[in-house]
Amino acid sequence: MQILKKQGIVIFWIVLLIHCAFIYFGKTEYRHISKLFLMPILIGYLFMNVRKNAYPTSKTIIYIGLVAAFIGDLLLIFNGTSFFIGGMLAFVITHIAYTKFFLKCSNVRLSKATEFVIAAVLVTIVAVKLLDFLKPYLGDMVWPVKIYMAAIAIMTASAANLLSNSLLKVIAITYFVPGAVLFVLSDAVLAANHFLYKNDFLDIVVMLSYGCAQCLMVQGFARYLKA
Repeated sequence: MQILKKQGIVIFWIVLLIHCAFIYFGKTEYRHISKLFLMPILIGYLFMNVRKNAYPTSKTIIYIGLVAAFIGDLLLIFNGTSFFIGGMLAFVITHIAYTKFFLKCSNVRLSKATEFVIAAVLVTIVAVKLLDFLKPYLGDMVWPVKIYMAAIAIMTASAANLLSNSLLKVIAITYFVPGAVLFVLSDAVLAANHFLYKNDFLDIVVMLSYGCAQCLMVQGFARYLKA
């Protein structure tokens, strides 16, 4: 396990790039397997790099979010609307957990809510534009997609809110805010590809942006939980 503690991020990126190669070469059976290694590697890395007896509540919240993401990855392997909705629900739980953690670190205060408001407005604009673009193709999925978009918008705004906290500003700039932005990018491309384009290259874009988002989040969690 020491190699996971010291080289977990490197191992994660190697597996992620192998996974993207499987997508590129059309190795469907292998890409499904490689995808399921991603979140366990990050969970193991985080477990090995935090103070064992500190921040029990924060760690519980974070692990719930990470395990939910793994479940989401698993469900999205399968075809069918029910699996897609299940995957979305799992990632809604992830975003709720991340939001809970960010707000636990720093509550939103009206006197210092500039970053929160700006992020919320920007992500809402992106979500509305994307929804307008995809609406003809969504069918009965309009409301599930709206709910998901609301969850990720709140998570992103909560991450941006950390910029107003002088103690957490550096870690927010380095990890949490770019991680949240990459999550928005990943989910936007995923939605467009799932409902409209169905292109393998866009699957690679989704996985690279999603993988980088989760990697940044976990590194940020590890840094916070070491303090």
